[in-house]
Amino acid sequence: MKGKIIGSRYKVLEYIAKGGFGKTYLAEDTQLPGKDLCVVKQLSLSAEAPKFLTVARRLFKAEASALHSLGHHEQIPELLAYFEESEKFYLVQQYIEGQTIEQELNSAAIWSEANVVELLQDCLKILEFIHEKGVIHRDIKPANLIRRHGDHKIVLVDFGTVKNILQEHPNVSQLTVAVGTKGYMPAEQARGIPRPTSDLYALGMIGIQALTRVEPLELEEDDHGELIWTHLAEVNPRLAKILTQMTRYHFEDRYQSAQEALQALNAFSDVGVTKPQSYTTINRSLSDDLNTNYVTTVAVPNISANESAAPALSANTNLPSQHDDISLPIPSLDVQTKPISELAQPILEKKGVSKTIKPFVSLAIALGSIIIGGIYLFMQQPAPESPQIPDSSTPRMDQGDGFRDNL
Repeated sequence: MKGKIIGSRYKVLEYIAKGGFGKTYLAEDTQLPGKDLCVVKQLSLSAEAPKFLTVARRLFKAEASALHSLGHHEQIPELLAYFEESEKFYLVQQYIEGQTIEQELNSAAIWSEANVVELLQDCLKILEFIHEKGVIHRDIKPANLIRRHGDHKIVLVDFGTVKNILQEHPNVSQLTVAVGTKGYMPAEQARGIPRPTSDLYALGMIGIQALTRVEPLELEEDDHGELIWTHLAEVNPRLAKILTQMTRYHFEDRYQSAQEALQALNAFSDVGVTKPQSYTTINRSLSDDLNTNYVTTVAVPNISANESAAPALSANTNLPSQHDDISLPIPSLDVQTKPISELAQPILEKKGVSKTIKPFVSLAIALGSIIIGGIYLFMQQPAPESPQIPDSSTPRMDQGDGFRDNL
């Protein structure tokens, strides 16, 4: 096949993979100036009856039309062409440059909860889109999820067009039809009755595999067919509950839609997963985040030996009487605001304080900081009953850095 031109346009460059219904090739579009890369799937049907080919052709075109509409989603490869040549069906799709999740699972250690949640959220958004279009993928597995180079978004590939054709044709039930991948395929799909929750089951299995590094077929089950897996991973109980509900044996016990599963995952992500934040993200304005508390930091300037806290009085200066008010200038203070979360974060992380009590800890730190600042400023005021002219030769203690450290 290498070097062969299919459909008078697509030149086969190399073989990629072989599936249950044909082969997949990397090709280039010879009719475009840049000769863009694309993926060509050759779908071979073994049935020889002319009536079957007629029905298959009609269903193939209908399914290709559905894939074309799905292809306008940024995380689904666009369907570029479909045609029949020498009683073989061909699909031409957009080439996605990236790395499959299967490769990531094989090369990496156990995934963090944050990475698993990010993967699930990305995929659930795609499933929500295709399920609303009335399409069930039927073959969610790590090899069909590609992390695209550039934006690192997950792209869902291989919608298995011919599987739908064979399943919908009543006279070809004797053919061996691969309706999914073992381990990622729930019971109802194995019986030939896939549902939208079947895709959720497969995605949940990928999440469990990422957290445990255990292949789906190697997981144990209880007497009711439910998976036993939580003892294999150090996982937040709330995240474990979400994945368990996605992979329940009976489809009615799972989340009934991708949207429902995504809502549960987002609720957990808002509370259960701590993501690293930059200073600019944390130090946002109060109007952007009403839950962010701020503490005032007072920076006292350093005063060198050649400078005094107040200007010296000249010899001609009249000394104030005991009834006069003494007003000595105080060095200007550099007042800055920093969010409590920035100051308290090391303590909170070390002690494992949950987000539900962090606001109270932050408030306590803020009050303590204000009290300490008030005491400091009070102590700097000169005593009115015995005014003293400061000695400019006496250096003043440098307290700026120490004060900030105490905060």
